[in-house]
Amino acid sequence: MRICAISAFPPTIAGTADYGAHLVQHLARDPGVEAVIVLADQRAGAPHRERIGRVDVRRVWRRDRAGTSLALLRELRAARPDVVWFNLGLTMFGTGPAAAALGLIALLCPSVLGYRLVVTLHELPPLSNFAGLGLRAGPGHFAASLVPRVVLRADRVVVTLDRYRRFLTDLCGAGNVVHIAHGAYSEPEFADEPERETALVFGTFGPHKDPGLVAEAVARLRPRRPAIRLVVAGADHPRFPGFMADCRARHRLNGSWIGYVPAERLGALFAAATVVVVAPRASSGSSGVIYRAMSHGRAVLASDLLDYRGLAHDEGLELAWFEPGNPASLASSLDVLLGDPKRRRRLAMHNLEALRRLGPRQTAEAYLAAFDKADGWAMARPDRRGGHLAPALEAGGEA
Repeated sequence: MRICAISAFPPTIAGTADYGAHLVQHLARDPGVEAVIVLADQRAGAPHRERIGRVDVRRVWRRDRAGTSLALLRELRAARPDVVWFNLGLTMFGTGPAAAALGLIALLCPSVLGYRLVVTLHELPPLSNFAGLGLRAGPGHFAASLVPRVVLRADRVVVTLDRYRRFLTDLCGAGNVVHIAHGAYSEPEFADEPERETALVFGTFGPHKDPGLVAEAVARLRPRRPAIRLVVAGADHPRFPGFMADCRARHRLNGSWIGYVPAERLGALFAAATVVVVAPRASSGSSGVIYRAMSHGRAVLASDLLDYRGLAHDEGLELAWFEPGNPASLASSLDVLLGDPKRRRRLAMHNLEALRRLGPRQTAEAYLAAFDKADGWAMARPDRRGGHLAPALEAGGEA
């Protein structure tokens, strides 16, 4: 099988880029895979073409630029894949309406050329809180209007939360949607907790993922827990350049913010944490940070958001919760969790066991099954001519 993946790719700092990079490496290890070609975004300092293991990375498109569709069409013709996989983030091709539109129209290219098309939707616009995510309503509603076309055109649509699958199948009549859990990036491991109580915040940051909220909660706990330590590891979200410099000044993070941490140092980073706090005000799908924390044997304290509740329910995971955007609720929940080492260990051990069926090998196998022509590509699907998904999707109902 020849696989062509279209995805943001490191050194781009984004959850979808990490997801794509890890998955293609595991796909390439399968003996039934002849070639994996990634059509990636261009980044300053990154070579236009490189070989990473068995993966051929070709940087052929640029975010917020016109010409993406033509570039992808040209490269697809040269690659001649058996299947094309779009690893799609809502603003992967750009935040401006024109750039986002031209990028999403690129989804039509594989169908035009007759290739099998599989699309992973990490976010589902009709169920997204655009204001909470810092997105203007115009581009967000435009993306929502394109989702029906994606669902109708693709041979398979993969979602990482089962509530997204239920929305598309039960409410919209789609028959080509499959749920594949986000899964862990590495095999589960456990390290003893550090002596000093440490709350870790990890990821890419913006107004919807503001580590200042955790800083406020930790400040509330300092009179009771004077030794508590806060570590903020990560960088600006691509949509919000300069956010962390401002956040550091506003919340006096000083040495708490350690910046971007490369993959090879993540094991040591999580081993130095007592609790990992995942504190967005609004979510955009599943959470790679939650899976990373659990795979390193750490208890997770998360915003009580529908996407995260769904993630835990789908995969039988156990998390601690607090009210989104509420520093008092976060401080209270963190205080309780820090004061109960037996509960932290129980949460960590439970999730480590659950992750044994959610590792990178299992995720790759699920995708290969979705890519395989023999798995029922012609199963019941909505009539591509009718477009009858649009009214249900645009209504923005909840599954």
